[in-house]
Amino acid sequence: MTLVTIALCVAFIALHRLVPLDGAISRWAVGLRENHLGGDVVRELGALQQYGQGSVSFLVAWAVWLLQPNLRRRLLDWLLAIGVAAVIGYPAKMLIGRPRPKFGDPEHFLGPFGVYPVSEEVGLRHAWEMGSGISSDLWSMPSSHTLYAVVMSSMLWVWYPRLRPVAVTMAVVVGGSRVLFGAHYLTDVLVGGAMGALIAIPIARTHAGVRLVDAAWRTLVNRNAAPALPALVAAERG
Repeated sequence: MTLVTIALCVAFIALHRLVPLDGAISRWAVGLRENHLGGDVVRELGALQQYGQGSVSFLVAWAVWLLQPNLRRRLLDWLLAIGVAAVIGYPAKMLIGRPRPKFGDPEHFLGPFGVYPVSEEVGLRHAWEMGSGISSDLWSMPSSHTLYAVVMSSMLWVWYPRLRPVAVTMAVVVGGSRVLFGAHYLTDVLVGGAMGALIAIPIARTHAGVRLVDAAWRTLVNRNAAPALPALVAAERG
């Protein structure tokens, strides 16, 4: 617990130091994309930043389902990690309330009570006013794309050690692309990535999703059912 506390303090200090640099980094990255990257590169990055999102996740899960029938239950861990990421990530966006880079106001954090002038038409709004027409303009931190990309990469990291270089590279590509496209600041990406790893790696390593379904099945459906986890662990070792 002491090490965790120290790590959190160090992370907070590092982020606090980086926030004043966010604006300059964002402007440089957007300028790099607009002035120096070719159209094909931009289009490729636009597609690659969907790694970890719905359709790509479905295709990867489908591949695992088809290629490794005896390990299909591991997908329950990924599903649980996605659910936990959504339950934590979206409320965090609303409670932090950081305006997107397009507003050019990187050091402004609304918190749960602050308001921000989104536009002349919309006026002053809280970050949690989902029905007010602000969309996600005040949801810059954490980066959801990076969060889910790291969740996916964390699963691949645990399941397939040989794919670790690919997993790390893709997470970095997604995070970098979000800054290049002006959707997030660098610290938004770092926070999203850290959240994704802290959520997904423990779930993958402990098979929390499989354990949860086993417990729910035995509680709600068949009290005498054999748990699926031992067979899954044996298949992984085999």
